Amino acid sequence: MKGVLFNVVEDVVDDTLPAGTWDGALELAACHGAYTSLGDYPDAELAGIVASVSSLTGLDRAEVLRHAGRHGFSRLADRHPELLEGVDDLDGLLRRLDDVIHPEVLKLYPQAQPPSFRVDGDGAGTWAVEYSSRRGLCHLAEGLIMGAGDHFGTPVEVHQTSCTQRGDDRCVLQVSRS
Repeated sequence: MKGVLFNVVEDVVDDTLPAGTWDGALELAACHGAYTSLGDYPDAELAGIVASVSSLTGLDRAEVLRHAGRHGFSRLADRHPELLEGVDDLDGLLRRLDDVIHPEVLKLYPQAQPPSFRVDGDGAGTWAVEYSSRRGLCHLAEGLIMGAGDHFGTPVEVHQTSCTQRGDDRCVLQVSRS
């Protein structure tokens, strides 16, 4: 997993959760914590950090990932504004993830393995987003979508109608304007 994601999660934890949570999570997870944005790190390290943040805060794993995604979207946008060039709204972002944004991510981080998304929308503020990734970070994707909605001034609600972590064959996020 790319270090930029670790950096964003660290920023969110440091800025929005009780002081010392990040350092405590690193200690509890037995992780070194020196993540560079261009570095590659084992997926298990982020999973361990998330589990440790959960333990320290009382939030469950899904809540930690949603929180990191929602508050991390603006940080990702600040770090890589070029990824949002030509994107004017949430619908444009969702529809461009796989054909424009993720190929740009791969230019920046050639070793990255971004998730894939299939998006169907009705044009009136409702989308079905199919998430696919070997990492199983669909709750992070939920939070990132909510953060993108906040960024574009389009608050949304996200509900998973199916999830591989519940035994379903795929993850589908129902997104609607709130």
